[in-house]
Amino acid sequence: MSCDICAPQEKGYTVCFSDKQDAQRLLSYFNSLPTVNWKRIDPANVWMIESIFFDFMDYAEAHLGERHIVAALADVRKPLKYKTPLKPIAQFKQEREASWIDDVIQNESIATHYQPIVSWTTGTLEIVGHELLSRGLDNEGKIIPPFKMFEAAKIRNRTFSLDRACRITCVKNAEAVGDKLIFINFIPTAIYVPEHCLATTIKLIEKLHIKPEQVVFEVVETEQIDDVAHLKSILNYYRSHGFKYALDDVGVGYNDVEMLSNMEPDFVKLAMEYTNGVSQDAQKQHVAKSVLTIAHNMGAKALAEGVEQEEDLLYLADMGYDLFQGYYLGKPTAAPATRIGKNAVS
Repeated sequence: MSCDICAPQEKGYTVCFSDKQDAQRLLSYFNSLPTVNWKRIDPANVWMIESIFFDFMDYAEAHLGERHIVAALADVRKPLKYKTPLKPIAQFKQEREASWIDDVIQNESIATHYQPIVSWTTGTLEIVGHELLSRGLDNEGKIIPPFKMFEAAKIRNRTFSLDRACRITCVKNAEAVGDKLIFINFIPTAIYVPEHCLATTIKLIEKLHIKPEQVVFEVVETEQIDDVAHLKSILNYYRSHGFKYALDDVGVGYNDVEMLSNMEPDFVKLAMEYTNGVSQDAQKQHVAKSVLTIAHNMGAKALAEGVEQEEDLLYLADMGYDLFQGYYLGKPTAAPATRIGKNAVS
């Protein structure tokens, strides 16, 4: 499995012309460009770097029958050995529109926001940690939502690079949390070999003298986990360095009790769809109780995320949940909260 961070920053494409006359007419177009940016392979095929390819798409749309032109990702050293299937160049427009994410990654245009994680002890709420959440920044410094960043990264095959950049930025900004728990997200499918992919993260934590026991790496996965053994290898790697880890969205993607037990997490986070409105919904109450039982049987702490109403907080606290997170207790902010919101129970 290849790692996209090791790939060249600028990709290349082989463009194939079914109409050789189009290819011939384009020679004057390409001849005006530096030869390091393009290469004529034969009368019907031209290789070019991505930036030239994106410009060429506009030219082809305006002056040629673009439906007769196909392209595929390819290396200049083996331009006819395609890395992706050939497809009409019009279908590459989505990649071009998502190419802004390359600049976000390259320039580390990422900000960290902090959302408090709260304990409930004898009726008193206390901030025990923060989840560090990444937000992109555009050229004007405006916030880019995380879902938009990761959608673009997926299109560009840059998920690992973005996940790594977010993780590194969070570690750099973890000092603001002080001695409290630091929850940092990671996408397991974006990590191929833990010893390689996580080396920079581990070294940075050591360099910044962050205590390993403070750090909780949180598995973020919107799809069902297919390769349990791979996920376990990542979690074992984290634990071998003294870190804790949490499983997110439990009740959605982790339906197998045996698999949950095999993961041996330190924290189990009840999915927000089962937290919101739980005080009035019998089905949600059943799921919440099941997750709580599983967590405590494993020796893990149960954390309810997505707490937006006082009655849900009180219900889950009475049920036995250990930790809580959600807008009712505090929204993500550019600096860590030092106290619970004034509307929360105290």
